[in-house]
Amino acid sequence: MDRRNGGRQPQRDVYSSSRTRSSRGRENYNPDEIDRYNYVDRDIYSNKRSAQQARYRKPKRRKKSGGLKKAFFTILSLVLVVALGVIAYALIMSSRLDRSDQADTASYVEQPSAAPAWGVISDKDITNILLIGIDKNEDGSDGRSDTNMLISIDNNTKTLRLVSFLRDTYLEIPTMEKQKLNAAFAHGGPALTMQTLENNYRVNIDKYISVNSDNFETIIDKMGGLDINMDQAVCDAENRNMGCNLKPGVNHLNGRLALYYSRIREIDSDFGRTGRQREVIELMIKKLKTLNPLEVNKIMYDFMPYIKTNLTDTELLYLASIAGPVSGYEMKTMHVPNENTYQDETIKGVGAVLVPDLPKNCELLREFLYGANASDAAEN
Repeated sequence: MDRRNGGRQPQRDVYSSSRTRSSRGRENYNPDEIDRYNYVDRDIYSNKRSAQQARYRKPKRRKKSGGLKKAFFTILSLVLVVALGVIAYALIMSSRLDRSDQADTASYVEQPSAAPAWGVISDKDITNILLIGIDKNEDGSDGRSDTNMLISIDNNTKTLRLVSFLRDTYLEIPTMEKQKLNAAFAHGGPALTMQTLENNYRVNIDKYISVNSDNFETIIDKMGGLDINMDQAVCDAENRNMGCNLKPGVNHLNGRLALYYSRIREIDSDFGRTGRQREVIELMIKKLKTLNPLEVNKIMYDFMPYIKTNLTDTELLYLASIAGPVSGYEMKTMHVPNENTYQDETIKGVGAVLVPDLPKNCELLREFLYGANASDAAEN
């Protein structure tokens, strides 16, 4: 007891006690005791700061997110505009085509007696389109098919294949007696022609493009003509029958001369003639590759009214979308019947014909279009 204070308990100095406790290195510190004077609610202030910082950061996040969204929708809008433009262009082009003959082949399906009983082969990555060149009758109507050429686009191997079916080939034609191939078009148009080939050669052919000879001449003129390497015999035939003055070597031919070049028969045979037809088609494809897009579009726009086809708008749009890559595909050619797979005969009332070995030609054609394994699976 402190007598100086009259025996009273000395007052406790709270401030002093706190400082003393602190100065002693917190050796008597009780973790359960709260210092009411030095205690700070860190969680409260920390939360306030976090909230405050979040408020300042949010505009930046919104700005970044908004920028990405804006860029995304801009790109999406451009893609949609381009896509709609392509579709509109394709529809305009397709509207200029002649779709009057959709070529219903169902009534012509049959199994020819001379053809192998194989299933008709097809492949979703291989597109077969029959190009039919038509002769005109004297009255201007469509006559027989002068050209029957299969254009096969193989997206598996990146190959473009051209197959000429010789018009004098002697085949079974549905609804007719056995006849030359070119008689099929005169009696049943593209439907009968396609199904005759499919029946006999066992490959899928259900799409066509047809054009008459006069229009083919016009198309070549619109392309600016073709440069063709010609030998003496061809030049002599052209000069004699077309009143021109060509010399052996490369000659620039207009549509009239190029068409005649593809149809000359007097210097060789139908095999040489169909070879020249494939050559002209190859040159036309190569010529288109050298032109700028505006020129190609102009040619295609002018070209459409001369074409008759059963290709749908969707199929045309697909073909337009792959036209660029396809023009760079390796090109291979073939004719049917193949060498040493036919007999020359003369049939009363029909004339000179080529009688094919159908099983052998079926095998070779299937292998050419679909690969070596096509023959292994021929009987399936």
